[in-house]
Amino acid sequence: MRNAEGVLANKVALITGAASGIGAAAADLFEQEGAKVWRADLADSTPLVLDVTDAASWKAALDRILAVSGRLDVLVNAAGVAGGSEAATVETVSLAHWRQVFAVNLEGTLLGCQQAMRSMRNDAPSAIVNIASTAAVAPSPALAAYGASKAGVVQLTRSVAAACASAGRSIRCNCVLPGMVATPMTTDMAPAYREAWLGQIPQGRFANPIEIANTILFLASDHASYINGTALSVDGGMLSRPIVAPARRLNL
Repeated sequence: MRNAEGVLANKVALITGAASGIGAAAADLFEQEGAKVWRADLADSTPLVLDVTDAASWKAALDRILAVSGRLDVLVNAAGVAGGSEAATVETVSLAHWRQVFAVNLEGTLLGCQQAMRSMRNDAPSAIVNIASTAAVAPSPALAAYGASKAGVVQLTRSVAAACASAGRSIRCNCVLPGMVATPMTTDMAPAYREAWLGQIPQGRFANPIEIANTILFLASDHASYINGTALSVDGGMLSRPIVAPARRLNL
């Protein structure tokens, strides 16, 4: 039965990358569902300025949350970078580019999980939701660093879930694998590149951020109380599209 006050009523949530895109959509939705939301981002305009690559910044953020709100029930690690305009094939990617993408996407998620595990109570249901990507399982040649970092997020998610469960802690950890989403990360795509991506999506469109946020909300809520260590794709069918062999190989 749905709580009239919202599925996250009286929960305290921290959402990184909350200045735009998926993080902002999740923050808005969580507030609509009754949560006290701490919006964190590197941008000065966000209520909680957080550099996800810096352990001290994470500790300061959690210290503030615990001092003001008294606890943390939900963490959403939504901060992430694709790597900008640099071509990033395995052969050409620079080490600096690789490290920058990993610092935000994987190390930032690790630091968040560590701080959440230290801060969340053992006697109340808590949830961590990490944002990975379909690039974690379906390689894109030009996004070598991004895909590898997001694959790391998937495995980190499983490790956190296993660690908490084996210790008898009531912290669940899952991740979402969005496909192509209409966010600032994708709106500046060249038209031809955008059309190429659309051709890979059976539903024929990019996701709206709220469609990803709805999935995050479910995994963060008690409705997902028996879901743990799972990577859930939200991709318009992109990962399940049929593989069609060239006609000449079918002797047609």
